[in-house]
Amino acid sequence: MTFHVLTLFPDMIKEVAGTSILGRALLNGSISLDVINIRDFSTKGSKRVDGYPYGGGAGMVMEAEPVFNAVELAKSRAGENAKVVYLTPAAPVLNQLKVEELSKSDDLILLCGHYEGIDDRVLEEVVDENISIGDYVLTGGELGALVVIDAVSRYVPGVLHNSESSDVESLKDNLLEYPQYTRPEVWHGQAVPQVLLTGDHAKIEAFRHEQSLERTRQRRPDLLEKSHRVNVVWFGSEELEATAVALKEKFSLYGEIFNYNRSKLKNAKKRFGSSDFVVFITDEPDKAETALIKLSAHGSKAVAITPCVSEPDSSFFEEKGFEVIKRCCLEVMKDQKGCEETIFEIKKMIEQA
Repeated sequence: MTFHVLTLFPDMIKEVAGTSILGRALLNGSISLDVINIRDFSTKGSKRVDGYPYGGGAGMVMEAEPVFNAVELAKSRAGENAKVVYLTPAAPVLNQLKVEELSKSDDLILLCGHYEGIDDRVLEEVVDENISIGDYVLTGGELGALVVIDAVSRYVPGVLHNSESSDVESLKDNLLEYPQYTRPEVWHGQAVPQVLLTGDHAKIEAFRHEQSLERTRQRRPDLLEKSHRVNVVWFGSEELEATAVALKEKFSLYGEIFNYNRSKLKNAKKRFGSSDFVVFITDEPDKAETALIKLSAHGSKAVAITPCVSEPDSSFFEEKGFEVIKRCCLEVMKDQKGCEETIFEIKKMIEQA
């Protein structure tokens, strides 16, 4: 992936991007950086690219023509579908889902404003999307661009040593990450929670989930309004199990997988609540009434992944208390690109649920 950064201060971008994980990713070729100095397109001998604002007011405004020409150069170097993103506080705030969406591009053009901003006429003509990194004002867009580069790069293959690190982190399930500990076992009189030393993975996962919930309640209660426990329910041929496991890992740290081929589950009552989001996957939808006879829900949203030519009756899920908001084609899940697109679409639905 290539990041094309349009800026008045190229050294600022190069210095930070050449450090730590990003620096390593640049060296190994996982990502590329194309820094374009907007001053190179100045029409003035002084290399100035700003002027006084019409209507008066404090500060200076970046001129349209140098910015336009810089964008045109970036587009000529990038693919034809490259998106131009303007970093500005007057925009929706960046979140993890948007980061993942941006990571699907081969090229990303990041436009950094400065002073009092950029002539709005050129922004209207060249910008595809406006992004803010928070509800505050910086001296320029460079720090915002670096935040985008760092966050997006984590999804690019080869950037992180551990391929799972981009998934198993803060904000999965819309919850903050649980507290982490390392040696020594006791530090300044504070001991590591005993449960983490037991080796009991089920208890450790339950403890971490509880800690994530509590930390989110204390620090970001707003996230809890969008927090859903994602569970995967599957039945049919055994080859679906691997797909079910992969889906759960993509969507949630704390959700569960339910194999409704098992008689024990079929015969036991199970009820999902309004905070649950359920993904059904089966290659035998005609057996849904038999397999899920004792399964019910109270306001749970759901996605059904079934063969293209056959799907369970919607009324069956509605009678059970589910709201099926999307149906996906099982055959598409067997294609890597199709699978990734489907997973991302479901993630957006979970975010909006």
